[in-house]
Amino acid sequence: MMTLDEKIQHVKIIGKGSELANEDDDTISTYLLLAKDRLLNHIYPFEGDRPVEVEPKYETKQIELAVILYNKRGAEGEKQHNENSVNRQYVDEEDFLAKIPRKVGIPL
Repeated sequence: MMTLDEKIQHVKIIGKGSELANEDDDTISTYLLLAKDRLLNHIYPFEGDRPVEVEPKYETKQIELAVILYNKRGAEGEKQHNENSVNRQYVDEEDFLAKIPRKVGIPL
């Protein structure tokens, strides 16, 4: 299981060459927390069986999702952006999460 500091370092490595690599640890920690919450809500849609922490096999997904969320900063809600012949299309976190299997159960 990775520590929070290890996850922060992985996020910075992924963001090497961008402003993410120089971001402060508190900001990255917050994005990791948001990613953890969204990941757990996706995997465990029923409240009764939801763990508190991400399983080790999903930790890299948490890191990837934190980077996706960070990179969308300032463009919240925007899926696509066109300006002066420059077209940008953002990774949708729902598309990312759709590739991760859910735990099934019976809602209480």
